[in-house]
Amino acid sequence: MDRYTETTYTGYGQNIGNSFKGIFLGIIFLIGSIILLWWNEGRSVDQATALNEMQEKIVTLPNTSYDGQYENRAVLVQGKVIPLEGLFDPEFGVKSDGLVLSKSVEMYQWNEKTSTTSQDKLGGGTETITTYDYVKEWSSSQIDSSSFKRSMGHQNPMMTRKDGYYVTPAQMGDFSLDKTMVSHIGAYESYAGLASMPDYIGDAKNYKSFLYLGINPQMPMIGDMKITYLYAPSAIYTFAAKEQGKALVPYVTDNGKSFVFVRNGKVDSMTIFKEELDANSLMTWILRGVGLLVMFFGFTMIMGPLATLAKVIPMLGSLVGGVTSLVAGAFTLVLGSMIIALAWFSSRPLMSLTIIAVGIGIAFALGKLGKKSVQAVKETYEGNSKPRTPPSRTNTPPPRPPVREEDSIEAGTPPPRER
Repeated sequence: MDRYTETTYTGYGQNIGNSFKGIFLGIIFLIGSIILLWWNEGRSVDQATALNEMQEKIVTLPNTSYDGQYENRAVLVQGKVIPLEGLFDPEFGVKSDGLVLSKSVEMYQWNEKTSTTSQDKLGGGTETITTYDYVKEWSSSQIDSSSFKRSMGHQNPMMTRKDGYYVTPAQMGDFSLDKTMVSHIGAYESYAGLASMPDYIGDAKNYKSFLYLGINPQMPMIGDMKITYLYAPSAIYTFAAKEQGKALVPYVTDNGKSFVFVRNGKVDSMTIFKEELDANSLMTWILRGVGLLVMFFGFTMIMGPLATLAKVIPMLGSLVGGVTSLVAGAFTLVLGSMIIALAWFSSRPLMSLTIIAVGIGIAFALGKLGKKSVQAVKETYEGNSKPRTPPSRTNTPPPRPPVREEDSIEAGTPPPRER
């Protein structure tokens, strides 16, 4: 592994300029997050509605025989899928009697890993240390080494071999499946056919479980390539689709969604649709998280100049940055929950009101925490700006107690004379 470190310094004025430029980027982030959140909620509702429609209408066929009474209806068919053609990779002559054959190509390449640390300096400047690590690794896609910070000595050759995906039409009892339908099965098992092929296939060496373009797979060099195969065997599968004549085709719902669901083995419709509804819910939450995160970054960029202006004193800048993050989080929860709730209001008004209430409650708690942080910033700022008065010193000795006449007589000392 090679490493290169670069240290840069950004002045206070440039930081302020960059922070004000960030306002415009923050507005773009904010608009984009609103669009994403609104679209995601509509997508989620449409997907769930379509899945429920198909689940209500689907009929499980007793076997793989054609029955005209289910013409153009959603059906669940379970049975053995038999390929109608052989699969063949013309590049290496690999053949398969399965349904799907997938070729995956990886190349050993340089990759650039970047890590950055920044430290605020007194006066508002920023010191940034960027570390570039150059590592060798297998990658299934071309890594553009020309964009590296230091491309000299880290050049990657062109990836001359490409992935391949081969599908055959098939038959399932009385029902025919075209290549598009069969492709939904996907390749999932390791291909064992290489074991019976020659040790060398063209310029590739056959290691019986993969093909290798290079000298030694145990000590790979930049530019070496490894080719592996997966396939889908002829076996029993479950299809949820539409019966159209003696063919299975995608089922189109009333709202325009097109569905084909395939499972290995025999799986009932309730299990399939529960999995699909769960997957839709998971995707909805993932996109919600992405949308809210983008919105948070947008608010943070918009309020960025406040923290940048305070970075004249690094500790003060950190405190202000923390406060702006809390405020950005509160704004994100309020606005984000309102957008999500409004998108659901027409179909689920009670859920919409609940989402708004939860968002406002969390935002209120963050607001109270933000007030405490603001008070801490104020006290810190006042403490740093208040002039310090050094403690006064005096050379005057403390006054002596008066001497009484009787004490003087006892000590043998004459009393002081009166003037």
